[in-house]
Amino acid sequence: MRSTRLLPSHWSAAAACLALAMAARSFGGAFEVLQQSARASGQAEAFAAQADDASAIWYNPAGLTQLEGTNVSAGGYIVLPDEHFKGVEGDASNHQVSLLPHFYGESDFGLENIRFGLGVNNVFGLRETWGTTGPLETQFQRGHLYVINIEPTVAYKFSDNFSAGVGFNVYYGSADLERKQPLGPPPIPLGSFRFHGTDASIGASPAVMWKIDAQNTIGAFYHSPFTLNLTGPADVTGHGIPTIGPSRVTAGIHIPQGAGIGYAIHPIPALKLEADIVWSNWAALQQISFKSASPAFNGSKIPTAYHDTWSFRFGTQYDLTQNWSIRGGYAYGTSAAPQATFSPIVPDSNYHLFSAGIGYSTDRWSIDAAYLFIFRETRNIIDSVNAPFVDGKWNTNMQGFMVTLGVKL
Repeated sequence: MRSTRLLPSHWSAAAACLALAMAARSFGGAFEVLQQSARASGQAEAFAAQADDASAIWYNPAGLTQLEGTNVSAGGYIVLPDEHFKGVEGDASNHQVSLLPHFYGESDFGLENIRFGLGVNNVFGLRETWGTTGPLETQFQRGHLYVINIEPTVAYKFSDNFSAGVGFNVYYGSADLERKQPLGPPPIPLGSFRFHGTDASIGASPAVMWKIDAQNTIGAFYHSPFTLNLTGPADVTGHGIPTIGPSRVTAGIHIPQGAGIGYAIHPIPALKLEADIVWSNWAALQQISFKSASPAFNGSKIPTAYHDTWSFRFGTQYDLTQNWSIRGGYAYGTSAAPQATFSPIVPDSNYHLFSAGIGYSTDRWSIDAAYLFIFRETRNIIDSVNAPFVDGKWNTNMQGFMVTLGVKL
């Protein structure tokens, strides 16, 4: 039975703002998609100190100095969510499949000790559908957020042991959201709210790599913060009411800084082991606000009260032969969202990630594949700011499959 609780008219855009900030949360602290290369993902993203293929552009630009010749790689990541909500007002689930591509290319262009690269990947990008009816219909029905990262990169080898690199990030974001809008107490029919917004921003990703000796390496990276002011039309439609909008709405979302450090060891030539620690400054995102010339969509601020997150990653690769390698890993990450601001758009909780991978390579080409299973700890929500709609038990499991093809030119 639908709740009689009413939402103020400006809540529509506020809900959109919150949704845009969190619609791509599934595989990292808060809402970052960590998986950007099959070789790294097979090792649970413990790759900052290895970074020994073209995807170093994303994981640690300094690692490009380990490569020779011109290298190009491309692939895709299929995400299969299995999310369930059992609430006091009904149940809901999300099984929307997403596909996230990635591309990396790099070369020295005939120069010594310096390499140039270009990466294109989707660092915040998933689709989500909770159904057109049910307990969450006035919170979120369907939507997507993607943030494409275009990253020109340069790396320099100062000595045989030390390299540095930096990626210059150009981000393009786009988001869509649909949900039901209460227009009055039952039996008045629900209206429909829609929003579409886009924006671009810039950032930087410096990194270093120190080869202590032939067996031990340390790598570190930093991602600068950036802001997306997602701007586009929003409207509310319904039977028996004038259409509200479309009005131009700007949803300002601050993506905070992050940093990580990794240590890799080669106890024997065929075996690599790595451990990484990654910090994300999500405490910088305490609220989301939006602006519009229309009073129906202007002036709301949505509290998030996020915490900083930490992830701890452990990965390994073993070379079975000169051509074949197998990989595995485990990662644990903490939740950014407290219970008080819990939202169906981001049923965030501490996560456990398990990965396995396999690779085949020759002197001219390679193919890598990875499988990931992500288990998020159950959350029992009471008295969130979105209560009573989100009160209940949230369970989230996800599977991911990735393939990356590489060619040396």
